[in-house]
Amino acid sequence: MSAITSRPGTHSSEESAGRAATGTAAGAQAHPSWQYQDRFELWVDWMQRGSGGHWQPHEPVLQRAFRTREETLLQAERFIQRGDFPMGQRSTGGTTAPVTLMKNRRAALLQAFREAEGDGVTLIREVVFPIGEYALAVKVTRERLPDEIRTAFEQDANPLRSLVGQQVKLTVMIQHPYDVLSRAEGLLDIGDRSARVGSEVLTFPVGAAVTGVPYRTVTVAIPRGFLKKPLLYRFEIADLPSANLPGAPAEK
Repeated sequence: MSAITSRPGTHSSEESAGRAATGTAAGAQAHPSWQYQDRFELWVDWMQRGSGGHWQPHEPVLQRAFRTREETLLQAERFIQRGDFPMGQRSTGGTTAPVTLMKNRRAALLQAFREAEGDGVTLIREVVFPIGEYALAVKVTRERLPDEIRTAFEQDANPLRSLVGQQVKLTVMIQHPYDVLSRAEGLLDIGDRSARVGSEVLTFPVGAAVTGVPYRTVTVAIPRGFLKKPLLYRFEIADLPSANLPGAPAEK
């Protein structure tokens, strides 16, 4: 079973357009499940001076995500106190060499990290600590993201509703080996069981499975029968900005 694709000017597209208008009005209100959650990340990287004398990324050491600011800062301090920062993965083809800081250097790095300040919004703390010809960069960042939603297309929680009125890219493909069948781009309208991107109008079966992150990217999966990989209809914001997304709450 697959979605039905029709073109403007047909009876099917007129019905879909009517349902899409209704969906747009309904999509104006954010569903409670689309609430943004804070995700904090700890980044530790080796830096090296570039030709202009500025520090630039050399090799990653650690990247981990946490739910709270306090837990992230605690884990950062514990990692610094251990003092082990492996290095050499790029130059040795996958074999890392241990780099262990002496106690006094660990204490100095920890103090510098505790005193570091970011913008308090997306960058909580950041410190670049020189060690010989290299430096360790330790930073804690915050990103606001909604949780992934899994639901049926006709449900109010359908995350595709969060993209209504936005310029989106549509990619139709088979799950494996990810053969792309078609692409489209345009403003999104949806109805109870329909979606329209530009001139493309799609009608989905009852209960079509939807998975996605509100305000970012959403995939509708349509089964094609026993032992066949499903058809995937992937919708994503065109030119996704790095700052606040549509529907995102303003920073305080």
